[in-house]
Amino acid sequence: MQAQRATSEVPLIDVIGGRDVVLRVHRVFYGKVYAHPWLKGFFANSDRQHQENQLTDFFVGILGGPLTYSGRLPNKAHPHLFITDEVFDIRHGLLAEALAEVRIDPDIAAIWLERDELFRKVIVKKSVSECHGRYKTEAVIAPAKP
Repeated sequence: MQAQRATSEVPLIDVIGGRDVVLRVHRVFYGKVYAHPWLKGFFANSDRQHQENQLTDFFVGILGGPLTYSGRLPNKAHPHLFITDEVFDIRHGLLAEALAEVRIDPDIAAIWLERDELFRKVIVKKSVSECHGRYKTEAVIAPAKP
């Protein structure tokens, strides 16, 4: 899925094929997340299409495309979610599977996964006591591992 290499003149988003390809990856990815016996619990009350579009807009900017994302940054979007290193690892593995299924060039997929990995430090928590709602009445989401 690559005809050229990213350079200072050619952003990674253009090498990938634009927003449509990023969205395709995220549709496959969220299909896996929403079907996963543990991860689906984090999304029980969320709209899948909204999640796909939010992550796509966010990641298009991360990959050098237009900065159209207007939602919360990861640390502000996830304080209510008890995401452990194990949960992040599973999620990261599902993203790797989605990149392969969409046939993203392995070198590009490696860069994508490196950039995704950067967010581990701002969303992973060691204890549920580190979680809090984004607003006063929001519950903490900590699905039990099946």
